[in-house]
Parts: sequence; structure tokens; C-alpha cells
Amino acid sequence: MELFRRCSPHEPCTPLLEAEAITVRYNGHLALEGVSFKLEESEQLALIGPNGAGKSTLFKVIAGVLRPSGGRVSVCGRGPGEHICIAYLPQRSQVEWGFPLTVADVVLMGRVGRLGPLRLPGPRDRERVRESLEVVGLADLANRPIGELSGGQQQRMFIARALAQEAQLMLLDEPLTGLDLPAQEEILRILGELRQRGVAVMLATHDLGLAAERFEQMILLNRRIIAMGSPGEVLTPARLQEAYGRQLRLIESSEGLLALSDACCDRGG
Repeated sequence: MELFRRCSPHEPCTPLLEAEAITVRYNGHLALEGVSFKLEESEQLALIGPNGAGKSTLFKVIAGVLRPSGGRVSVCGRGPGEHICIAYLPQRSQVEWGFPLTVADVVLMGRVGRLGPLRLPGPRDRERVRESLEVVGLADLANRPIGELSGGQQQRMFIARALAQEAQLMLLDEPLTGLDLPAQEEILRILGELRQRGVAVMLATHDLGLAAERFEQMILLNRRIIAMGSPGEVLTPARLQEAYGRQLRLIESSEGLLALSDACCDRGG
């Protein structure tokens, strides 16, 4: 059963993540074209680009949720579908928050892939849940219904689930959107701790100022990679214009420096 897959052995001397010429089409619509890059253990990378650029689509391909039309993704030398080492944290708007679950219930779901189909959670699994909640500062909310959490607490809960999963790669899709500054700072603090634990992170954001300030590497995406490198290499007027088009507007907001385009939102994130 796919739900109970186990983490395949990792091939030595291979990147943690390698994407090679990833192309995705939806009913003739080109969502991604020839996307190639590598990510190593502990690296943290910001993924930026306009609405419809393919950010969410790329995350789904890496997580093994979506099969690409062309190209391949490998995690430690093997296909993403062979691993439980990848944690995909979708946008909060995609989650049904009225479901009757507690915080601990959700975090315990991170252990499913390591339990197997016939074993119930044991003391070691529950200890892992407790430790993960402590890392993100939610131990005192373990029995709180998820519908009663704030936006920042919701994101921290999902990071705790990824920690309980023992993920080595976390894909965070717009985790800071709609959060106030203290909640954003707490998420970023936790990401810094993940780096110390050897966890690699890809974070999609529209906040160019935050991406430049907090990430040493970034990818500027609009269906294809416009640029990849340091903020100074990526955030040039010419490359931003190429990614966002003629209607590009840079504005200061409560969430930082945002790049806005008048182009219609499209599929593919």
C-alpha cells in the first residue's frame, strides 16, 4: 500500500534532491518547462515568482504527488515516490480546519509511513510527537482542536508533523502568507533550527525582501527557471522584469517587499 511505503536506502554520493528538465503540461497548458537544479543537505532555498509561475506544481512533482510530463526527480538517487523523507506543507487554504482532530493527532500522522500497515503507534512514536511539538513550541497545545489554532500555530503544527516524519526535505508553500510579524519570525526561527538538524528547506514566497534577507539561495521561476543563485544574482531589474512582465510593480507592505503583476492568476502556483 502506497500509504505505508518506507524510506528507500539512499544512494551514496548523490544530491539530496536533483531535478532534471522537469516539464509539466495540464491539458496542453505548459505549467513547467525544463526545470533543473540540485539541493543538498541543510541547504535552504527560497522559491519566488508570480502567480501561475508553477511553484506549487514544482513542489507536487518533488513530493511525488504529481507525475511530470517530462524529466525526472531523484531524492538521494531514487524516485520521490520511494521516499517518506519528503514533507510537503501545502498552503493553509487547502486544509479543512473543521475536521475533528487535535494537534497531537495531526503530528502523529507523520509517523504513519514508519509504522507499517499492521503496527499501532507505540511509546517511541508518541515520544517523537512530543519532541517535535517541543521544537516548534506547541507542547502545551497538544490536545487543542486544530480549528482553534492561529495561522502561525497551524504552520508550526505542520512543521512538527514533518519533524515526527523525520523528513530530510521540507517543501513549504507560502507558509508566511497572512501571518503577523511575530508569527513569521517564529516560523523563520524554527527553520534556522532545522538547518542545524540537517534538514533541507524549499520555501515559496511572494515576499522578495524576506527572501533576500533570510535565504542565501533562491530560484526565480516563471514556468522555467529565470535565475538561480544568491539574492544579488537573482533580484536584478532585468531578471525580475523577465519573470513578472511589463506590469511588474514592487511595493512595500506589512509583509515586506512584494512583487505584483497585473497578469491574471493562472494554474500551477
